Amino acid sequence: MRTIRIAALAAATCPALGADDARLAALYEADIETLSLSLNRAPSVTVSAQTQFQYNLNLRDDDALGDDDTTLGFVMRRTRVNVAGPVTENIKGKVQIEFNAGTGDATLLEAFADWRINDSLSLRIGQQKVHFLREDSVGTVRMLTSDYSVQNRTFGQGYSQFVEAWYTRDNWRAWASFSDGFGSLNTNFNNSHEADYAFTGRAEFRFGDAPWSAFDQFTSWRGSASGANLGLAAHYQSTGSTNPALTDDASLLTLAADLAWVSDGWNAYVSGVWARSDDGTDEFDDFGVMAQAGVFVADRVELFGRWDGVFVDSDRGAGVSDFHTLTAGFNYYLVPESHAAKFTVNLLYYFDAVDDTGGVVGPSAGYNLLADPEDGQIGVTAQLQILF
Repeated sequence: MRTIRIAALAAATCPALGADDARLAALYEADIETLSLSLNRAPSVTVSAQTQFQYNLNLRDDDALGDDDTTLGFVMRRTRVNVAGPVTENIKGKVQIEFNAGTGDATLLEAFADWRINDSLSLRIGQQKVHFLREDSVGTVRMLTSDYSVQNRTFGQGYSQFVEAWYTRDNWRAWASFSDGFGSLNTNFNNSHEADYAFTGRAEFRFGDAPWSAFDQFTSWRGSASGANLGLAAHYQSTGSTNPALTDDASLLTLAADLAWVSDGWNAYVSGVWARSDDGTDEFDDFGVMAQAGVFVADRVELFGRWDGVFVDSDRGAGVSDFHTLTAGFNYYLVPESHAAKFTVNLLYYFDAVDDTGGVVGPSAGYNLLADPEDGQIGVTAQLQILF
């Protein structure tokens, strides 16, 4: 960065400067040189973006809908902008903004600071997703399919405001957080959706030769080392004892376990989650299971398949049934061994009617799952992802 020299400028433009004026100009020059050195040492800020552009086709078999049982069209599924950078050698921050697919409105998703206390222990403060279900932690950029499973959408943690510590060793790592509870995105401290308190813990254990970085995604490139990752997680939150108080306190206790395997060009993953929800009057136990796998059949072509099920507590009412989804498709990586540019096509088959789950599973245009009182809904999604 070029230093601005006030004294030289002053001498050139006003040769008749007196001694006092010259000393003043010299002081200005010293200040500008100090500012120049500070700016040269300023941390670098990176700006990046994620776009996921989709074409969706949805088919339902419901005579009551008439022509409305076929729905199709384009959508900007996700458009996100990230700003990140270091503050000091041990502190860095990140902000992520998402533009709503339906309205284009901007929403704050992530805003946090990381403090690396030492080589093993770090602290994160702000808003993000606490570490509970691994599918949420991997995120939308590095998953196999075009979107999360229905299991994850039903039991996943969503965004929270929290303080989280994580500890990493060679073969195990763990996270522990204190938060406002699942799904407390952009809430004020007196918001009725916030829990009075919430605690989340997750531990992972690594086996084999694959490094920790291999488990930051579900894909396993050709030539990758083999290894497994076992994850165990627990979460508890209580709501209603403080302002705004509820007539009856509500609570949520949920446990999860998952196992991932990566190897030379193929991967496999299974997960299970149990949730006990208590609204102060009724208590329900619901379960979710998911299994998926992917394999490269060419250097840039990856086939994948996934099944997930949501098993609803029968006490939710007569006629309430479970919900099963089957997904199959492929990824084409425009950039080899990179998620920066990839094309995904998947076919989703929803075996059961959305209306029969007692409200546990709901419709979502983002998942190509629309309201349907009949079984057998089909969704086809073609997606182009670009990261830059």
